[in-house]
Amino acid sequence: MNRKTRIWNGAVLLFCALSLLGSLLLVDRPAKLVGALRNAHPAFLLGAVGCMVGYWLLEAAGLHLATRRLYPAQRLKDSVTIAMIGQLFNCVTPFASGGQPAQVMGLMRRGMPAGKASSALVSKFIVYQTVLSLYSLAALAGRANFAQLHGITPLLLTGFAVNTLVMAGLIAICCFPSASRRFALWAIRMCARLRLCRSPEEAKQRALRELQAFYESFLQLRRSPGLLFLLAILSALQLTAFFAAPYFICRALGAGLTFAAAVCAGAFVLMISSFVPLPGGSGGAEGGFFLFFHLFFPSAALVGLALLLWRSVTFYLPIVAGGCFWASDKHFRLCQPV
Repeated sequence: MNRKTRIWNGAVLLFCALSLLGSLLLVDRPAKLVGALRNAHPAFLLGAVGCMVGYWLLEAAGLHLATRRLYPAQRLKDSVTIAMIGQLFNCVTPFASGGQPAQVMGLMRRGMPAGKASSALVSKFIVYQTVLSLYSLAALAGRANFAQLHGITPLLLTGFAVNTLVMAGLIAICCFPSASRRFALWAIRMCARLRLCRSPEEAKQRALRELQAFYESFLQLRRSPGLLFLLAILSALQLTAFFAAPYFICRALGAGLTFAAAVCAGAFVLMISSFVPLPGGSGGAEGGFFLFFHLFFPSAALVGLALLLWRSVTFYLPIVAGGCFWASDKHFRLCQPV
């Protein structure tokens, strides 16, 4: 991520945060909003934060299991750090596209070969996307609580299709190594013609070597059904923790909703925001939350406050926490973007 991209992404995040806060202040008097926040049940707010902490720990556990199978020297402490750095880059890049490259770089700086690091992370991500698709499908099948919302089906189906296509694309890459090698060689040739690659032959050899290591590692993980099943369980728990965060926030503000309804609504919000090409799905996430969760509040001001708290816990808090891990990690400082 170059300096111009970092500035752009930071500007988008700042604009979205200020817009959200400004919209909230326009909906109702600040004194009334402060009063509502003071009356919020602190135990439920802590429950929302606990959901995110649980989400991070489950992410770190899955990453540790996947990487340690291929690289026994991997330490749990490093897995926690890499997981949190991934949270940071997922939040500040469009489509959460920066998380895995940053994690691969961090693992490489700790001595893990690039092919094994990529294979472990891609395998884990395939399991995560598969579970997410199944989770979304179950939420779509049980969306009776939101039957009164007209016109949402195309949005939900689009989000479901995006997640499913990502999963299918990753599986295709892993199952068709010859096509992947041809694509890699073609990309290097194009870069050489554009004079973006100074040593094309060396780049070709390095790419083929890393791809070979990637597929060998992927086959090793694929032959471990117990590990894949455990990763699937951890992914399901992860998603449940993430989707449960708005339940605790809504309950803290006095909204009456069931846990199942909150989880389904959280899954729908993620489906809608998944195809928004801005960091953190900004715009889609806020709009989706208001669309689904306003049904449980008596006023727009309260749902706006719930939205602000939800984004603070599930989006801005991971940026702060991940940024602390990133800034304090001596290995990762070596690969900070310039």
